[in-house]
Formats: sequence, C-alpha cells, structure tokens
Amino acid sequence: MNVTHDPTTTTAPELELEELLSESPNHAAARAASQLSLNENSVLALYGAGQLGREVLARLRSLGIKPAAFVDDTPAKLGTEIDGLAVVSPREFVSRFRSRAVLVVTIFNPTASFRRIKRAVQSQINAPVVSFLELAWNYPDSFLPHYQFEQPGDVLGKGDAIRRGFQLFTDEESRRQFVAHLRFRLHLDFDALPDSNPGDYFPRDVIPALPEDCRFVDCGAFEGDTIGRFIARTHGRFREIYAFEPDAENFRKLKDYAATLPQDIASRIHLFQAAAGAERGRRRFDPGGGMASALSESGAEEVEVRPVQDVVTARSEDMVFLKFDVEGAEAAALAGAVPLISRDRTIVAVCVYHRPDDLWELPMQLRKLAPEHRLYLRTQGEDGMDVVCYSVPQKMAST
Repeated sequence: MNVTHDPTTTTAPELELEELLSESPNHAAARAASQLSLNENSVLALYGAGQLGREVLARLRSLGIKPAAFVDDTPAKLGTEIDGLAVVSPREFVSRFRSRAVLVVTIFNPTASFRRIKRAVQSQINAPVVSFLELAWNYPDSFLPHYQFEQPGDVLGKGDAIRRGFQLFTDEESRRQFVAHLRFRLHLDFDALPDSNPGDYFPRDVIPALPEDCRFVDCGAFEGDTIGRFIARTHGRFREIYAFEPDAENFRKLKDYAATLPQDIASRIHLFQAAAGAERGRRRFDPGGGMASALSESGAEEVEVRPVQDVVTARSEDMVFLKFDVEGAEAAALAGAVPLISRDRTIVAVCVYHRPDDLWELPMQLRKLAPEHRLYLRTQGEDGMDVVCYSVPQKMAST
C-alpha cells in the first residue's frame, strides 16, 4: 500500500502551497523584475571572486554593465586583478562609492549561507548587500535557469506537476520542506528555508540502522566525503562500496583518500572513473572544478558513462543504498539503476535541486520505479542546495 499525503485532509503545508500557486505568472514576473532596485547612479561590486563571480562578471559585461570591482576578504586576492577587475575589501569599495555602492554576493555553494554573509558584510559597512539571484531576476535571459532557479512565472506554470509531487511525500516534515523550497524559489525568501543538516545523507529520522550486508553505491563520489560518513555510520561493518566519479582530479583525490583507509575497509571499495547514466557510452564533460563538474554537450573533455545496474549486483536479501548527486544527470542515472531501485531492500537518496523541475519530477520518477516505497525530503545545504529525496522501503521506513 502506498503511504502518501491524505488528500481529504488539508494541512498547513498544503494551504501554503495553494497560496503560493494562486499568484498569476504575469504578476510574479512583474514582482521579480522589480525586486532589485538599481538606478543609473548605482555602482556594483561582486562579492566573491571565485568561479561564479567570474561568470557573473562576464555576463554583465555582455549586457554592457561594468561592475566597479570584485570585493573579497581572501588576503591572497586583495590588491590583485581577476579578469581585468580589481579585488578590494568591502570597506575600500564603500569608502570610494559611498551611497552609490551595491554589493552583489556571487557565492553560491551548499556551505555558504547568504544570510550569514550579508550579516558579516553589513557589520563592516553600511551599504545594500543583495544576492546575485536578485540580479538574475533583473536579467533572466542572461542568467536563468541556474540550478533550481528560473523565473517565478515559469514555476507557476507548472502548478499541476508541483501538486502531484507534493502529494507523494510521506511525512509532514517533507511536505513542509517542499513548500519552503518552493517559497524560496518564488520569492527569494531566505528566511523561509529549512535548517540544513550539513553533508549527511543518512538522517536518522529517515534512514534506519544499516545492516552489515549493506552495499553502498555513491554516484558522484567527489573526493570521498560521503563514503567517509557511510563508514562512520556503519562503524566499518558493510559488504561493499561502489563509487562513481568522472572528474579526473576528483577521482585522483578519491583514490588517495581510499588509500588512507585500513586495508580491511579499502579492499571492499570499488572505484570507477565514470559517470552514472542510463546507457553505457561516452559523453562530453565539463570538469568545472570541484563539485561543479558535470556532463555537458559543450564540455571540453569526454568521459565514460556506465549504468549502475551493469556494475552492481545484489542478492534479493542484500541491502543496497544508492546515492545520486550527479549535477543534473540524476534522471538518467536513476534510469540506469531500475532493477536495483525497485527492490524491497534498496534505499535511494537523490539530489533534487540541480534543475528547476527536479524537486517534483524526480520523486515522481522514483514513485514509478518503486511504488511501495515511502518518500521523504530533507535539506543538507544552505540557500536551497543539497536538497535530497529519499525512497525507503515501507518495512524500513520510520513513519
């Protein structure tokens, strides 16, 4: 029997969902376009001179907009130029431009909270500090979609699918988090976001104790951070680990990490320099750097793609835990693991924030593949990132 939200009972998350979806797309588009108020006297600086900052700079320049500086607190960057733009401290920038100064935060990763950055910067200076997402709403053709973000009017055009996705979740906390992420995308309401549970794919209110026969499959293994947490959670008592990582530099660090582990643990870890996908082959790949590496038709490199089901086999009585964090290729990776997902001893954790529709489309895909499993939603990261949907067999589920 499927366990989902009872449609005959109206809950607080459902009321909030309907309130959010009742806005007209045209009204939402106008609201988004007016959220960030800039005028001809405004002087922009980009706070964060990393990869995203450089991308935002290039796109602004293509629009004829010329930021005055990068602002960054990293000592090694201060006083330098990056892509022809000076890197200065917040105080130096504001002292030069005073009431005209506007800082746009171009830092976006699961460990960085915009609210914390804003508070820290405004403790040093008196100037507006805004998220680059507000800038993206002003210039959507140049900046959107970006990860899970698109124009609010486009989100509202998908109301029926959003409602179907919402109904699939088992517990009130999942539905509350679903609506909170939707509110964030529609209103950039950072205060609405759920608290994060940093870096842990094994929330104890969702994931049961894992048995010693568990096989852990890490798709998007990065440098081995989740493998380390899995080993800690199981106290080293597990059957095998299979790790997929296509990025060459990440894979090198993954191998180095595995080599530091005790031999009895390392001997049960199998590493594959490949991306998880629906079919075996080769695909273009953008190494991107760190966690941003992804399959991309415009990628400069080519990598191997392997379906999980071609690598991992399990007896009917074996426990399998599948984790997918593959930078937007989750739907294809799930399609390459169908025989494993449909088992009644398989738990799935899949990221649902890399593309705008993933928050509801990937849970619907999981429901089709494993109709009797229960679905949960939990948040690991900041600013709407590292949002994970769990598919848990009914007999293992906590609620």
